Amino acid sequence: MFTLKIQTELKPQEKFDILIIGGGITGIAIAREAAERGHFVGLIEKNDFHCATSAATSKLIHGGLRYLENFEFPLVRESLKERRILMLSASHLVRPMPFIIPILPWTKPNPFLIEAGLKIYDLLSFDRNEFLPEESYIPNTRKISQQELLNVLPELKHITKNGGFMYYDCQSIYPERLAFSFLKSAAEKGAKFFNHIEIEDFITEKKDHTITITGIQVKDKITGKSTTFKAKVIINATGPWIDYVISKVLNQKVQKIQRSKGIHLLTKPILNQKIAVLFRTKTHRHFFVIPWKNFSLIGPTDTPFQDHPDNLKPTKEDVEQLINDFNETIPGNLLNKKMILDVPIGIRPLISLKENTYKASRKYEIFDHRKENNISNFLSVAGGKWTTSRKLGEDVIQYVYMLFPELKNQSKKTDTSQLPLYGSPGYSNPYSVYENFALKEFRIQEISHEQHKYLISFYGTEHIEILKLIKENPKLAEPISNSFPKWDLYAQVLFAIEYEGARTLEDIVKRRIGYGTYGKPDKETLQKIAKFASKYLNWNQTRIKEEVNSTLNSYTDLF
Repeated sequence: MFTLKIQTELKPQEKFDILIIGGGITGIAIAREAAERGHFVGLIEKNDFHCATSAATSKLIHGGLRYLENFEFPLVRESLKERRILMLSASHLVRPMPFIIPILPWTKPNPFLIEAGLKIYDLLSFDRNEFLPEESYIPNTRKISQQELLNVLPELKHITKNGGFMYYDCQSIYPERLAFSFLKSAAEKGAKFFNHIEIEDFITEKKDHTITITGIQVKDKITGKSTTFKAKVIINATGPWIDYVISKVLNQKVQKIQRSKGIHLLTKPILNQKIAVLFRTKTHRHFFVIPWKNFSLIGPTDTPFQDHPDNLKPTKEDVEQLINDFNETIPGNLLNKKMILDVPIGIRPLISLKENTYKASRKYEIFDHRKENNISNFLSVAGGKWTTSRKLGEDVIQYVYMLFPELKNQSKKTDTSQLPLYGSPGYSNPYSVYENFALKEFRIQEISHEQHKYLISFYGTEHIEILKLIKENPKLAEPISNSFPKWDLYAQVLFAIEYEGARTLEDIVKRRIGYGTYGKPDKETLQKIAKFASKYLNWNQTRIKEEVNSTLNSYTDLF
């Protein structure tokens, strides 16, 4: 087994080729690109990996159909290419999903333009099935009749007359695990990842009007220990916090991005549980209703956010607006507050500084502070989206090579677009073939067939390590929650702590296992998990209580 051990003991004066600030998917993808090329990479994150914007998604890997309205053809083409690469690289986590766009009386643009846009979408994804196994093929867009529409969405019978359109994108089933697949691919090549590490200060020196960051003073928020990291190149990939990091380096206020707040509603199942639906509201906003496991995900919203990212919380107005959009669009008042299980929220860091964030581009940009601020070894990266994160990482490293030819000379030739991500059944290999093989060859009597299938879908090839833990201690096969007996097991909690750098209860339940993503957890269950974890993390009774309360408080409580 490849053992991923997140570095929690800070070493003094450790020096990296590239040091990345920010542990969202952008920072992790950059780390993977650099590590695959043989560089010594470090990444620091002030909270936990994949804990903010990267976690608050629609759970989609998509081409960005909506961006065609802004004529962003290059961005859509890039997204569609990267969608295919992720399907090839991580077939256990990225799979095709059908989408329906119903034609409603207030539909804009008109159906003719929608159909034209979908045809362009098909054209821009002309190579979408290249090297993909047949089970992952993306079909062409097609018009569906009124009867076909009502067969799957009878709830729309009073507002539709002309059917709709069906197209395909992909679902990122467990975005947290996909982020860890990127992270582990980098760690396998020697990258070091540090969570719960905050920056205390930047150490700089000035020579001939040029500033060089010679070190970053950091502090472990859990242990209180401090040290200094050094690096040839420092990359700021902090997403919504990018301005604040730049301001800390320059000792002056800087604005590079516009922040857009987006919420989703995680609800009990609503509408069809096999097909996602893209709706336009009467006020011409859009929202998805996406089936996910035994739940529905509704959203996103898109509104400007002016406050500090650390203060982000959904408001009652945010939730009520999305409920109203849903019920004003779909007859029957199908959605009410009692159906809502959680309100995931994040901030999109947008390059545009205009007030209208809804129409702002999702393209990314690299800020070279050598040009802007005379800082010789500091870059910032902003914008982008989950789907194009691999390409963003590749572009950032190529930019680094332009500025630091010595790093390029030391690098290994590699193309991550043709490499499987960690845990994948293999680049372009069919997931179903691996699943059938694993269910037969690795079956153990301690868990059910359904539990085994879940572990395979969650960890891919790495699920074998969970099975080994259970064989060593069959008590670890106990389900975490009686509400979800076929899903998470205590073996996964142990794995999260021992091998995946989980240092808090929230790390465990929200980003290492699935339990914390199904809505606000039960306090008694959290207490049991915390008590189990305490044996490995040396928590006393006071700390256990703090961890449980902190985790519960991380969920939205609007009702």
